[in-house]
Amino acid sequence: MTKNFTEGDSTLLKQKLCEICAQSWKTKGYKLTSIASLTYEVGISTESFYRLYKTKEELFLEVLSMMQNQLKEQWNSIVQTNSGIEGFKIAMKWLFEEYVKHPTLYNFNNPDYHLFLNKLPKDEIESLRKNDKNFFDEVLERSNLNLRIPKEKAYGILSTLLYSAAMKNDLVYNKCDIFNFLLESSIYQIFTISSSLANKNANKEPWCQLA
Repeated sequence: MTKNFTEGDSTLLKQKLCEICAQSWKTKGYKLTSIASLTYEVGISTESFYRLYKTKEELFLEVLSMMQNQLKEQWNSIVQTNSGIEGFKIAMKWLFEEYVKHPTLYNFNNPDYHLFLNKLPKDEIESLRKNDKNFFDEVLERSNLNLRIPKEKAYGILSTLLYSAAMKNDLVYNKCDIFNFLLESSIYQIFTISSSLANKNANKEPWCQLA
């Protein structure tokens, strides 16, 4: 006989499934993260899973929302501790590291991620794109910086910088070095800042923590 879940049971089980799914997605990818493995880790049956989520993709969408909220919280923490354009740069470098460390979750151009997207209806895909844009709008507002170029152009430039995390590792130059160079080269053309501060920051030692 199938156990009836209370509202509290459902909330707790969903939380556990999301946490385990996020870890599996980061290490194995979407395709190799099976419902059977997730339910085994949580200690519930497959039948119970489908009482919580209609599809595997519904769970993954919830995980994406959870991860995005965590990224926002960490970003906000960084810019609150480090104000101005330096805080924005530190936050960008941290986000780039996250993309590099977890390509199966953040590399939107890999075949595994496309397999996930192909399972989604068009309105869900459009919702993901809007959420990505809204994330930029929110972090920009939190950073309290003034743009010197149109917002859409700034979004395109910064997104392109972050997507460089998907570059192969067998390049002549470390992709972290490339990202840092491009960020330092473009940041003062994106945001309004005094020329004296820009010159001061341009002389800083290059940042790179990734191999």
